[in-house]
Amino acid sequence: MKKVLLVAGHTYPEISVANKEIVKELTAAIPGLVVDDLVKLYPDFKIDVKAEQQKLLDADVVIIQSPLFWYSASSIVMRWWEETMSHGWAYGSTGTAMKGKKIVFALTAGSPIDGYVTGDYGITDKEILNRFKVSADLCGMDYLGGRLTGGLINVGTGVLSDDAKKTVKEHVDWILKTIG
Repeated sequence: MKKVLLVAGHTYPEISVANKEIVKELTAAIPGLVVDDLVKLYPDFKIDVKAEQQKLLDADVVIIQSPLFWYSASSIVMRWWEETMSHGWAYGSTGTAMKGKKIVFALTAGSPIDGYVTGDYGITDKEILNRFKVSADLCGMDYLGGRLTGGLINVGTGVLSDDAKKTVKEHVDWILKTIG
């Protein structure tokens, strides 16, 4: 059985609705899933690098789940990546710890996806996701794919609309299909 690590980090968990539901659904769907809720673990953003590296070493597949903030992953996810995927460990001439590990990047956005597909927002979903592919490639990881799912804006009710529930299900189904 594959060991799957879900690295999730919504910088503002008190307003997260879709990302919470995604984590909940993935937890129900993947036996033995290890959920690495970065905001709960590191509210001060002080990452325990050795502990995080061990979780990565123990995993066969890594899922990065984050809301899209400023056309990238959340600050806590980016901090985690920056510190955990260190030179000499994850990349560089002696950094081979992540070589061959499978990884998926899954992002959610409040804005409709159409504006990212067409580039109307000034950047495309492919351009946003490419930076994660390049980072995974640098670490010798097996990049399984990336997805930006739009239309998941929190309207303040704390409850997903029927359309948002459908979109979340499609997002989760894509992750499950992608990781096999």
